[in-house]
Amino acid sequence: MQRSISTMRAPFLQTLALVPTFALVACGARTSLLEFEPLGEGGASSASSSSSASSSGAGAPCSEELCNGLDDDCDGQIDEEIPTSGAACLTGQTGPCANGSVFCVDGALACIPDIRSVPEVCGDELDNNCDGKIDEGCVPATNGCSDGTREAFVEEDIYPLIAGCAGGFTVPGILIDPLPRCGFGGGNTGQNPEGLGCSASDLCAKGFHICKGADDVALHSPTGCDGAAAEPGLFFATRQGSTGCAYCTLGDNEDPDVCTGGSCTRGCATSRVTANDLFGCGSVGRRPASCGVLDRTSGDLCEALKGPWDCGGDGYNESNQVIKPGAAGGGVLCCAD
Repeated sequence: MQRSISTMRAPFLQTLALVPTFALVACGARTSLLEFEPLGEGGASSASSSSSASSSGAGAPCSEELCNGLDDDCDGQIDEEIPTSGAACLTGQTGPCANGSVFCVDGALACIPDIRSVPEVCGDELDNNCDGKIDEGCVPATNGCSDGTREAFVEEDIYPLIAGCAGGFTVPGILIDPLPRCGFGGGNTGQNPEGLGCSASDLCAKGFHICKGADDVALHSPTGCDGAAAEPGLFFATRQGSTGCAYCTLGDNEDPDVCTGGSCTRGCATSRVTANDLFGCGSVGRRPASCGVLDRTSGDLCEALKGPWDCGGDGYNESNQVIKPGAAGGGVLCCAD
């Protein structure tokens, strides 16, 4: 009669118990009797009858590929052919880098710019490096003055980013950046030297602005005001503010009760009301008490400059009401954008 499997197992286990453990280990055998499991139906153990359902993870079934760093579809590749790949998206950057496409990068979906940033290219009027600025750091093709001639900072190889531009303007004000009014048609050597219908900004060429003040001049001129005016009798104004007493607004205090056109307070920020006198570079005018690199001021009602400078009738508000209906006597300082 054929003996049952369970009957045969007992003497086998008794014999196995007599075998030294080191011998079993050397043969790769299990070292505990508890590790032997009952044979399943058909003679296969439950351990050997189970198999891994997927290579994507322990016990995970194969599925559609996802962007997660796993081989979800069990084809031996990771994160390939993601359904959303290539979809249009917005990168959150500016300029040419604004539009992008969705790709799986390192197990996560990312919006990659369709056009990558590159170093800024001068003169193409594009934001090549996607920082929100156009042609920054470039030397403008123009010499800085709308009429093509400089009257201060005349050595362009030394001062490529700042120019003194002479001419007239009849639209009042310089403190709050005035808009061009005559199509950049001003300038003492241009078609409209008196600046009829022009603002002070019309003296600067496109790509330049009226220098904002002492800090702006220091940023654009390697020598401050030194070497600015090539001839006597010239004054070139900036948009520098003042609280009076020839103290420029070089700080950040914006308290309107403290920082006014007549408070003579130091440490104030420029505002529409800190408009006492004009400040700039030149060969005529008074010396300011405290104004950074700027070395000239207009004095009360432009009395230190004379005509054609006209600062109106309010001795605390000259920078908001100044006009200059004539080509002589200078103009404004223009800094590259």
